[in-house]
Amino acid sequence: MFVRTYGQLYMQNSEVFQDLFKEMKKYYVFGNLNLEDMLSDFWARLLERMFQLVNPQYHFTEEYLECVSKYTEQLKPFGDVPRKLKLQVTRAFIAARTFAQGLDVAQDVVNKVST
Repeated sequence: MFVRTYGQLYMQNSEVFQDLFKEMKKYYVFGNLNLEDMLSDFWARLLERMFQLVNPQYHFTEEYLECVSKYTEQLKPFGDVPRKLKLQVTRAFIAARTFAQGLDVAQDVVNKVST
């Protein structure tokens, strides 16, 4: 979907999204990650990247980009989307992980009962 929508722009910056998907998978499998922190980090990285893409005529230091990221909450460059997405992803992943854990327990119970 991202490739069709954003084409080369996405391809050149896909690691930001791929890192998010890897972190989400880690949460799903292991569960010892903070989803809110993970999503906040994603939006901060995305803002840094987009800030550079929108202003290619300038060179920004890491310190400057980190400063921009610190003020994401106040600037709200993505509007209300991060808050809404955080809520939806958190609910979905907690439910999915709980369901998967339930299936694992059910499998153990069935195996023990059958023996």
